[in-house]
Amino acid sequence: MYLRSYLNSQEAMELINKIIHSDFVEAMKNGTLEDSRFRYYLTQDHIYLKYYKDAGTVIGKRAADMKIRELYELIGGEEPEFHTQMLKQFGVTPESICDCDANYTTYSYINHLIRWSNDSSINGMLSMFSCQWSYGYIAEATPAPAEKFKFWFDFYRSANYRNITDKYIEILGNIDLNKNQEEIIRFGLLYELNYWNECYINIK
Repeated sequence: MYLRSYLNSQEAMELINKIIHSDFVEAMKNGTLEDSRFRYYLTQDHIYLKYYKDAGTVIGKRAADMKIRELYELIGGEEPEFHTQMLKQFGVTPESICDCDANYTTYSYINHLIRWSNDSSINGMLSMFSCQWSYGYIAEATPAPAEKFKFWFDFYRSANYRNITDKYIEILGNIDLNKNQEEIIRFGLLYELNYWNECYINIK
């Protein structure tokens, strides 16, 4: 099955719809999400992004395909800057966050990235794709979010962010995915769903 077909499959659509309608995302949409929950999300995101960037570096250095290398030169630039701005806006210092703060889902998701980025460039890209795709999907499916978190939705539906997603699909779209590769994407979407759920129920 090709990537676009898998993304439109019942399996993928059921997962992305659960993500879109998770308590955390719904509360962001309507502006009722408490700052304490968003700060917890930012803490988990800060830990995750460190390893996400490391996985991209491994993939980019190994890849012979210039399109892949160019893609990973784009990744890790604009989003970390946006993340840093959010940390500052919500009063979270990067120095106060350590790996021991990772919850179960973040820890597991990180190991998913490490496992597949060290396996092959394509499988590593597939392990990272679920995050890229689902964030953009959430934002584009929310045309009129409440003002409080509008900045988040605006960033993840921006032309620059969409450009990176399109480059992923351009590179991966002609690969006939085997069952293992479909599982890599499915596990990524499950991690995304569990990530939002755990960030909603855990407040520190």
